[in-house]
Amino acid sequence: MRQNAINSEFGSSRGNNLYLYTKGGIFSLDGKEYVGEFHYVGTQPKTGPVPTPEAKVLHRLYNNTDHYTYDRLLGFNVPVLDRIDPKPFLYRPDEQAYIVGFDSRFFVEKFEDLSSYAIEIDQDQFNRVNVKGGIDGGLYQSVKIKWQLIGSREDIIRHNELELYNASKLIPTINYSVKNFLEFARINLV
Repeated sequence: MRQNAINSEFGSSRGNNLYLYTKGGIFSLDGKEYVGEFHYVGTQPKTGPVPTPEAKVLHRLYNNTDHYTYDRLLGFNVPVLDRIDPKPFLYRPDEQAYIVGFDSRFFVEKFEDLSSYAIEIDQDQFNRVNVKGGIDGGLYQSVKIKWQLIGSREDIIRHNELELYNASKLIPTINYSVKNFLEFARINLV
């Protein structure tokens, strides 16, 4: 299901907003599988490409109608549902990061799941690991790396390779997510 979510949730960019669409297998609407456009208000997925008063709340996909009925009777106030899956983030350093020469990057990976892989997330999601409405720290290992952006080619490669090596002790598949140690680098030609 996770692969289906990645392949179907993300489409083209509209300005600063990411266009989100699901082909199914992720959300339900009124107990039935939802296929279509969606957006997030905070951590809550809703129908439609942008926030509107008519947008309806989407819930996790239910494979069993009894589970949906139970959750609905509880008003969807089920503690385990207070956690979210990580939303992949497309990292792009801003000019301030280039002035500093370094930037932080954040990754998560599901614990002890051989089919799992490292997912890059934004700082807000990273700060909300193990917080209500955030990523479940009992299911996902998280790591922060200090990514070098400015310097000589050799220094940048050495630093970023070491950062990924250290991060791989917690998230073994991180090297599959970031293969280019010079990604986003501005090399000083001295």
